[in-house]
Amino acid sequence: MTTHVETPSAQATTPAQSPTATPSMTKRLRLLPSRRTSLVLTTQLVIIVGFLVLWEVAANQGWVNPLFVSKPSEVWSALTDYLTSEQMRSSMGATLIAVIQSFVIGSVAGVLIGCVLGTNPFLDRVFGPFLVPLNAVPRIALAPLFVAWFGLTGTSKVVMGVSIVFFLLVENSRSAVKGVDRDQMTMARVVGLNKRQLMTKVILPSAVPTIFAGLRLAITYAILGVIASEMIAAKNGLGQDIVRYSSEFQINYVFAVLIVLAALATVASVGSSRFERRLLRWQD
Repeated sequence: MTTHVETPSAQATTPAQSPTATPSMTKRLRLLPSRRTSLVLTTQLVIIVGFLVLWEVAANQGWVNPLFVSKPSEVWSALTDYLTSEQMRSSMGATLIAVIQSFVIGSVAGVLIGCVLGTNPFLDRVFGPFLVPLNAVPRIALAPLFVAWFGLTGTSKVVMGVSIVFFLLVENSRSAVKGVDRDQMTMARVVGLNKRQLMTKVILPSAVPTIFAGLRLAITYAILGVIASEMIAAKNGLGQDIVRYSSEFQINYVFAVLIVLAALATVASVGSSRFERRLLRWQD
């Protein structure tokens, strides 16, 4: 009795060995991201244009009161006029200086203290409980107090921004440091790393991505803090322009200032994201 063993045909090939399938599949995979990006951008553009057209039509037809909501054509005219004015340059300079100072002071102090609390259990247990109630105090309620202390100066705006950025980054850095993998910490101690080496070789490389995420968010909050302080009381700044144009019922100029603020926040966010990717290139 003989047993016949069937062997696979020599002509049968796996999908990976197919000489015609692989190039076409690779080409499709390359085209998919670009097509999706184009679709997303097109959809976003359609939404924006549709919203502006609907807004213009609603204002012209009297569906909404242009005195309160203006209309895109008038906002565009006000925007071009505001961008070329001396008032815009003066206000933008005052706001930018306060935002940069708030971000730098608040982020440096917040990251340093957050890292100290995250690596020192004793200090964390002593000062940690104070962070929650202090951070829960609404900053907008402190703005009049800062004005009373420092007057209508840039210092009151900077203090307002620092009070927001500082607590945000203290919590962010503290959580990032405490979230480092305990197995890595144990192994680092086993191999004999001292505290400085432990911080520079283990803790910071693991915590840096989370800290950078907090820094990117802190830029936006620094802008919000400074603008809020300017709207309460200030001699100049974009926030003060919003209050002045609102009191004069120049709603088109209010929207113009808001567009400038949105552009400022977008540029800051995109710039920080690119800076973060460049610094964290070592992770790839």
